[in-house]
Amino acid sequence: MKYQKIKGTNDFFNEEAIKYRYIEQVATEESKKFGFSEVITPIFEMTELFTRSVGEDSDIVNKEMYTFTDRGDRSITLRPEGTAVISRCLVENKLYANPGLLKQYYFGPMFRYERPQAGRLRQFTQFGIEAFGLENPLLDADIINLAWIILKKLGLSKIKVLLNTIGSNDSRKAYVEALKEYFAPQINTLCGDCQRRLVQNPLRILDCKIDGKSELIKNAPTMESFLSDEDKQYFEEVQKALRAFDIDFVVDTRLVRGLDYYSQTVFEITYEDPASPINNIILGGGGRYNSLISELGGPNMPAIGFALGVERLMMVIDEVDAWPDLFDQFSVVVITLGKEAKMEGLRLTNYLRTNGIKTEIDYQSNNLKPQFKLADRVKARYLLILGEDEIKNDLITVKDNETGKQETISVSELKTLLNIEGEKTYAYQK
Repeated sequence: MKYQKIKGTNDFFNEEAIKYRYIEQVATEESKKFGFSEVITPIFEMTELFTRSVGEDSDIVNKEMYTFTDRGDRSITLRPEGTAVISRCLVENKLYANPGLLKQYYFGPMFRYERPQAGRLRQFTQFGIEAFGLENPLLDADIINLAWIILKKLGLSKIKVLLNTIGSNDSRKAYVEALKEYFAPQINTLCGDCQRRLVQNPLRILDCKIDGKSELIKNAPTMESFLSDEDKQYFEEVQKALRAFDIDFVVDTRLVRGLDYYSQTVFEITYEDPASPINNIILGGGGRYNSLISELGGPNMPAIGFALGVERLMMVIDEVDAWPDLFDQFSVVVITLGKEAKMEGLRLTNYLRTNGIKTEIDYQSNNLKPQFKLADRVKARYLLILGEDEIKNDLITVKDNETGKQETISVSELKTLLNIEGEKTYAYQK
């Protein structure tokens, strides 16, 4: 049998693994500047958590979840998204008892059974943040600002925020009734999923991947007509703050997001380049969810968050060639001449590594050719060459691959050459 990775999953190794971790590093560093701390949760949960939070009629629950029954006859699901999981963690561990705004970030794999294509995988990674305990338009804008800053730090300039409000619960109920009245006479023209959505959650019709660009949906009522004065004022304050942050955004009255728990502010961030084959790809999104914590058994606690798709970010950063120099890391290769020098080479390698220098050695060969090949492969800055004569005379030959300069120095001078800060100076063992 030929073993291969499962369709819709990825292996990351060498440079791709470095890129993957770089995105995590940037997102984590920027989030910490905003006062967020890490939360780590299981990758599987009770299925009911997602049916209750994400919505029983959502595409995620109906079509995309990886669900199984365990040996205890419990229905278990691999997490398809992070917000419900972090909210469950907050309620279960009573993190809401801590005063003030609770800010948490997470990084890890999610699972959805989707048709694999560019930017859409069955196991994918999200970096997300959640802020609990405050309903305030300035917070909403600052959360969007954090997502914006992360993407800018990753070298993405052609990005845009799509922004909308889906109002308070009362406003949304009135809007839902208006959508039902509008779509009901044309129900037979809708796709099968949207016919079901008309009964269960008409808002999702606006987000349909099949009918989304039809004239029927384009002419549907918009949420704007059903917002209360308080909703309008709140949304205006969000926009005002985004302008203060100098964030490029457009109001998209059709934007509803695909999950049941959202209220008030919702947003997506897209990559915008008409000349690119991945123009308009969604890099991430989020919004406010004021009722989820109470629905999961916690107190009435407003919250807002977002998630970014890591594999999509890798794809777009590749597209615009925005990676910094991640791969030409300062390194040393120790080259030994003869069997007697190999053990001393191992001691020197260990000394350098202990002092923070990335160092390689060929364990097997005593011939120069394969050792030089190793140096080329790891893109070594320095070659440190030692044989029996060098050891006898406390010398070492150093070649700087960046300048091409080669010189023989006292082995004790390595400390200065390589900027080693430790007190101990290397000496050969004789």
